[in-house]
Amino acid sequence: MFGKQIKPKIVIVGGGFAGLNAAQQLKSSRYDVTVIDPSPHIEWLPNIHEIISGVKSGEDLRLSRNILVRRLGHRFLMNRAMEMTSSAVLLDSGMKVPFDVCIVATGSVNNTFGVEGADEFALPMKSVEQCQVIARRLHRASLSHRTTRVTIVGGGIEGVEAFGEVMRAYRHRPQFEFNIVEASEHLLPRSPGHLDGKIRSHTDGFRVQYHLGKHVESVDHEGICLTDGSAVESDITIWSAGAAPNGFLQRSYLTEKANDWASVNSYFQSDARENVFIIGDAANPEGMPLAKQAYHAIDMGKAAAHNVERLLANKPLKEFHPSNKPQVVTFGDLDTFMLFRDFAVSSSVLGAAKEAIYTLGLLQMAPPKSAKDLLHSLDLLQRSTRKVYLPTLNPLSLVSKLPKSKVFS
Repeated sequence: MFGKQIKPKIVIVGGGFAGLNAAQQLKSSRYDVTVIDPSPHIEWLPNIHEIISGVKSGEDLRLSRNILVRRLGHRFLMNRAMEMTSSAVLLDSGMKVPFDVCIVATGSVNNTFGVEGADEFALPMKSVEQCQVIARRLHRASLSHRTTRVTIVGGGIEGVEAFGEVMRAYRHRPQFEFNIVEASEHLLPRSPGHLDGKIRSHTDGFRVQYHLGKHVESVDHEGICLTDGSAVESDITIWSAGAAPNGFLQRSYLTEKANDWASVNSYFQSDARENVFIIGDAANPEGMPLAKQAYHAIDMGKAAAHNVERLLANKPLKEFHPSNKPQVVTFGDLDTFMLFRDFAVSSSVLGAAKEAIYTLGLLQMAPPKSAKDLLHSLDLLQRSTRKVYLPTLNPLSLVSKLPKSKVFS
């Protein structure tokens, strides 16, 4: 009688978009797969800013990692991965999880760039819980007649989308004043189409001040001091200015410095270890600068999983070639931008596109397995339809919005 065949052990550190999409490609019949993440939920980060205005609730954007991983036939460990050796991952519980191949998808953490007081007084927006805190602070302020000054630090995609949701909910409240602080001379500085003027035109007539080309020196409970000596008074400061690598990378000797992203080749193999693949925000692919966005992380997860299979089968690895997918950026209910490589399209009608991506993405990640699952999925669809599709596709609304559509190159 032949003994039971031992399956190769694959450990995935991080259960975000990259990690879970890698797990989906690996069949439990062929591999012993363990997914490690300290949080019980994966959060749909592309729509997380909508919590600020109340368009989405936290539960709209959360899926159970345990359920998703178990459906795939894999094991989920709700632990924090502390560090790794060449053959095992050490958890915060003291447990060691052995592997033949490891996929690292640890994502990123909030980056305040060492600005004095930023960690204490500014509100990050990297998770559902953090955005819920911001939403509660704004709501409480709306119940008072006292002036509330809201400042968003960072005018990139995350900051513009957060600003849009603040404006969606509170621009008509007379007690609110708004500030945007951005180190670049323009909003959305890395995006095509020079959309700065278009965004700012939507805020004409409201109490909004832009502080562009300015760097933050310190933050306290009264506001922000800028490096040019000026100050911005602020009661609620939202920090969207950047991301930093998870400390797991340096602790595991996958990087040399704390603020380095992990260097990988075009197969996503670590430069430090042949049996380690690094994907998502954590990775810095050689000669392939990629925006740290969910759609890239999803593709990277799939590509890395296939290369893990090829490595274990002693087959040549395949290079990753990123797809040129457009990215949808919302500015509350005022406008939506679709960003292509060399140009951008502006139209509030495009708001339905992002809602469709959100709804279909959730259904793809968690396809219905029962009548209860199906009812939940249908509920998501009807809520999306009621909140976004119907207002956008209303014929009178559509006619009024079409002349405002514009291409920026």
